[in-house]
Amino acid sequence: MHLMMWKASAARLLSLFLISYLILIGNCSEDEERLVRDLFRGYNKLIRPVQNMTEKVDVRFGLAFVQLINVNEKNQIMKSNVWLRLVWNDYQLQWDEADYGGIAVLRLPLIKFGNLILFYLITNLHHEVWIVDFNGDQVSLALYNNKNFVDLSDYWKSGTWDIIEVPAYLNIYEGNHPTETDITFYIIIRRKTLFYTVNLILPTVLISFLCVLVFYLPAEAGEKVTLGISILLSLVVFLLLVSKILPPTSLVLPLIAKYLLFTFIMNTVSILVTVVIINWNFRGPRTHRMPSWIRTVFLNYLPAMLLMKRPRKTRLRWMMEMPGMGVPPHPYGSPADIPKHISSIESQSKVEVMELSDLHHHPNCKINRKPNSDLGVGMGGDSCRRESESSDSILLSPEASKATEAVEFIAEHLRNEDLYIQTREDWKYVAMVIDRLQLYMFFIVTTAGTIGILMDAPHIFEYVDQDRIIEIYRGK
Repeated sequence: MHLMMWKASAARLLSLFLISYLILIGNCSEDEERLVRDLFRGYNKLIRPVQNMTEKVDVRFGLAFVQLINVNEKNQIMKSNVWLRLVWNDYQLQWDEADYGGIAVLRLPLIKFGNLILFYLITNLHHEVWIVDFNGDQVSLALYNNKNFVDLSDYWKSGTWDIIEVPAYLNIYEGNHPTETDITFYIIIRRKTLFYTVNLILPTVLISFLCVLVFYLPAEAGEKVTLGISILLSLVVFLLLVSKILPPTSLVLPLIAKYLLFTFIMNTVSILVTVVIINWNFRGPRTHRMPSWIRTVFLNYLPAMLLMKRPRKTRLRWMMEMPGMGVPPHPYGSPADIPKHISSIESQSKVEVMELSDLHHHPNCKINRKPNSDLGVGMGGDSCRRESESSDSILLSPEASKATEAVEFIAEHLRNEDLYIQTREDWKYVAMVIDRLQLYMFFIVTTAGTIGILMDAPHIFEYVDQDRIIEIYRGK
């Protein structure tokens, strides 16, 4: 019973409190409505708020930067949230607080007067400029609270851009008639480098150094031109990406566009040089004759300068180039190393091997052979000489003569084949030397160009402390 009575009393007290609050608000709203009605009865916005037309309106103008929403670099449009602070004294907007319920402050929409012109632009250096223009003969313009900067007290830090400086300047043009006055607010911003470094600069640098690896692939692989063209296509993709985010201006070339253009040119040159290298690699004596200067420069001097060592020649080529070696080496080395059972068989057959050069001068052996004057080697192959127990020599049989001619033909064929292979190997080695030379040259040029262009950025490694900047330009 007591609980029910207590609940009823609490409900009556709450209702009484709400009614009193609503009556109080109603009276305040009525006083504010009456104040607005009395103030703007017959008020004209086109009339300057001065009692004497010869007087000037003292206006204090300030700008508070709250938030940087978005920057469209291509179209040079910046979207931000700011507060415009204008303070002036209007004699028509005065009242007695006692007559209107103690109301001391009245919040209303902006009341414009005069030819106030607000300009807004963004320069190509990411300077946001606010210009407030007044007629200096009618308005005396001053900075809000004498602060020559934009107020950053309520600024919300951006994750994409850094604020560098926010100065404000009061400009008076006395030479004009009437005198013009304006205040210029600069909001100097700079993009944080981490985004472009990770998403654009670092991939471009890696792609540029991939161009160097084109010269590390052997010419026989057949993938040198394919790799170069693949890198070229990837650079085209990055160029299209940069063209979409940068403004289409011809006044200045961005550094990232310079670096992409440099990499594009280097890759194009590498493809051209690669085509020349492949062409030289597959040259032969039947189509091209190697000039003496190429042999001297690319086979003698450049390999030593590039620390290149040519592989040793094959056994056949080593045999062919030794003088007096017209026959292959003895299978057992020197005659002293011949086993006894084989030596006895050779003594029974009375047949021994002699050089074709000796056989050609034998008085009883008539073999038609042509000396090879080109190679200058007296190598004629194998021939057989039959000896009797006496010292007299006998004439070779027709079968042995034909065998001798066949052996000489085979030797001549081997010499020509070895000369052909030697010339082709020389062209391949020349292509290899050019490959190694271009590898070093492109690596040096790419490294120097990368460092030179990226270091040309004035603030690429500079860190901006936003808390310190906000503390410096705090207006409150």
